[in-house]
Amino acid sequence: MPTELPIASPLDTGLALRDVFLPLVAQGAILRRPAWGTLAEKVRADDRALRRVRKLRRRYGDGPVLFRLGGRTIALVLAPDDVHRLLAETPDPFSAATAEKAGALRHFQPHAVLVSDPPLRAPRRELNEQALDTHQPVHRHGHRMLEVVREELDTLNATLSWDDFRAIWFRAVRRIVLGDAARDDTEVTAQLDRLRADANWAEFRPRRDGVREQFLATIQGYVDKAEAGSLVEILHQLTADHGGIDGVQTAVEGSLLRGDLDPAGQVPHWLFAFDAAGIALWRLLAVLAARPVALEPIIAEADHPEASPLLAAAGAAIQESVRLWPTTLVVLRESGAATEWRGRVAPAGTEFAIVSSVFHRDDDALDFAHRFEPSIWLDGRSDGSWPLIPFSAGPAECPGRNVVLLTTSAAVSHVATHYDLDVDPGTRAKLAGPLPSTLNHATIRLGFWRKPPRETL
Repeated sequence: MPTELPIASPLDTGLALRDVFLPLVAQGAILRRPAWGTLAEKVRADDRALRRVRKLRRRYGDGPVLFRLGGRTIALVLAPDDVHRLLAETPDPFSAATAEKAGALRHFQPHAVLVSDPPLRAPRRELNEQALDTHQPVHRHGHRMLEVVREELDTLNATLSWDDFRAIWFRAVRRIVLGDAARDDTEVTAQLDRLRADANWAEFRPRRDGVREQFLATIQGYVDKAEAGSLVEILHQLTADHGGIDGVQTAVEGSLLRGDLDPAGQVPHWLFAFDAAGIALWRLLAVLAARPVALEPIIAEADHPEASPLLAAAGAAIQESVRLWPTTLVVLRESGAATEWRGRVAPAGTEFAIVSSVFHRDDDALDFAHRFEPSIWLDGRSDGSWPLIPFSAGPAECPGRNVVLLTTSAAVSHVATHYDLDVDPGTRAKLAGPLPSTLNHATIRLGFWRKPPRETL
């Protein structure tokens, strides 16, 4: 009979808590805590995590290695093959709806696909994929999305903090997701932020049921209004046929009604994901300001849209930003049954943790680990055996990947061609050499100075 996976010693458990687990929690998995982000940057938290994982590999082998924490069994993933397996074998036997994730996301999106298990997971996933055109390179409302992004970014021409830029970015986000009527609805974003701040504490913070109900009622109102050109318009169209789901699987262990699927309940995660997209964009703009040569392929591409209609260079730069500084700090999966790993067993109920930066920044495996190298997303190097997962992978891969890449690529392309960029001296110094593994986006300041109108031939 196979033996259990190795269990970390008390000393190794304490060191892993200090170097890996606690920094992830402190920074805020759901809504970033700027002060803790500054501390994480000072102590080079991601470097410490990588060094700790290397020591665990040497001591325990390829793992995963088990930690007994607070009555739970956590398996820290050490080997690239195990990352691929966990992501490919989601949701069975590895559920994405882990106990910690469910405890967190129920604060603001209790019926989201990420915290749904069968029988509801499959139809909710299908609903998201249809609304987001997951399997299409360009969303059906792509032209409208580009128009909105460009209009909002035309209001720049100043020195901005992250909070300043986020306010502008979320005007575009609300228009794209909810419709133009939501452009100035800052209250819905503020409510989501309050709920996400609570979600950082998962089940350890009481839920604000009143705020959540008000927030979800506002979202439902926008879905019911179904403004033309918005994402919620498509959601409304998909679910308006006799209260059922047109084209979406509705029979899984019986009949599922619209109330079971909660279409409007999928929208909070779209808004949540766009915040991460804005963070990735902000960091990328800082890199481009510090390294103007990196702007050249993005500007050249914008000058010849017929050669790259999907803005491949801009999209590669965005993905590289997320590789360098993952916006999902840790990817979680939970096994409902015992699973075997190289002849050893992880017990049922084990929660597996994939720390993204440990794999994205491992310079023993990647010669470009600490370089800004967007070309890896164009020449096939990102598809190697080593896991680079800016949008996760497998059946639970981000269903809005195409929408995020479209909007952020359009944003960086528009900024590159219409503005001269400058970055605060502190950030410029950080980005001058090998790129830091931890970069707090909240401390970055950028200057946007409108370029003169370009002559046309």
